[in-house]
Amino acid sequence: MEIVLNKEDFSNGIKIVEKVTSQKAIQPILSNILIKTISSDRIKFCATDLNSSINYKMQAEVIEDGSITLSAKKISEIVSKSSSNEISLKTTEDTDNIKIKSGKTEFDLIGINANEFPRLIENYEDYDFKEIVLNKNEFIKAVKQVIFAVSVQETQAVLTGVCLSVDNNILELAATDGNRLTRIQKELEVPVDQVFNFIVPSKALQEVLRISSMIDDEKITIRVGSDRILFEFENLVFQSRLINGVYPKYQQLIPSEGEKKIVVDRVELINSIERVSVMVNDRTNVVRFNFTQGQLEIMADTPEAGRSKDYIDIQYDFDDMLTAFNYKYVLDALKNMDSKKVEIEISDVLAASIFKPQEDNSNYICLIMPVKVQ
Repeated sequence: MEIVLNKEDFSNGIKIVEKVTSQKAIQPILSNILIKTISSDRIKFCATDLNSSINYKMQAEVIEDGSITLSAKKISEIVSKSSSNEISLKTTEDTDNIKIKSGKTEFDLIGINANEFPRLIENYEDYDFKEIVLNKNEFIKAVKQVIFAVSVQETQAVLTGVCLSVDNNILELAATDGNRLTRIQKELEVPVDQVFNFIVPSKALQEVLRISSMIDDEKITIRVGSDRILFEFENLVFQSRLINGVYPKYQQLIPSEGEKKIVVDRVELINSIERVSVMVNDRTNVVRFNFTQGQLEIMADTPEAGRSKDYIDIQYDFDDMLTAFNYKYVLDALKNMDSKKVEIEISDVLAASIFKPQEDNSNYICLIMPVKVQ
């Protein structure tokens, strides 16, 4: 193999795929990036940790076809320190070594034969994939609005992922850790007749968020099989295993509408909570909310440190009501909305409360369980 690459393109390609490599793998090949020629002016970079994988195609001058795998860490360091805008790679005959030239600098890097690299899915027609086509930016926004609520407890594997479902041409994303629930619904631009649901590891979706920030595609195609999911862009495919199991029937937890509705300025509420949280008990993170007509009093206290309170104007015309929340859960919800006003719906001080953007028609909600007021 002999190829010539632009340094910036080479560097971007490595950045896109290297996070998927496994640096502590028992198999050294999993710490490597596969570099393979695919035409006279195109190559591909591949990486995998066996749970997920990535395939990225890019421009290059191909002088001689071939393939090799190289240490992701070493090739990244070499490219980043290159003094030339052009970098050439040429394999040494009958070996798995490669000579890298950049200006007056040369490296002889030891690789691993490409035949040892795990086989990745490339021919989708060989598999029974269901397909969804989405606007990339809208999908990324939806993922960000729900993913913070996934559980970090590995004992409940299904809760460490995001539940994606399609029904009646509506895509729904939901996540919960048992104390809060986020859900958003999006109408699909490209109709899908089938009904299905699956659980995507949050780690995989975090990787999709990272990748999406590095490419300019307007669309993203999601292909779902029995045990894996593929996120496809024009020149990139990222795939991950799905989480096996049955997701909780979270729809039953969402009340149709709270008996009492509060409307508040979102930024004012964020600022008020952050001011008061200076005196919060770090063990419980509890902040009390005292709703009175036209005003919200927010309070926190720590026995050994002191207390704090703040007042903001709200729209509220019901009886006085005192409840409490983990303030970090409330801030997570508020900071993932972009509307000016937020609606809070409460049926009872001990019932789950709904936080949602007032001006947004996205059907986005965050359900937060209150804390019993002492």
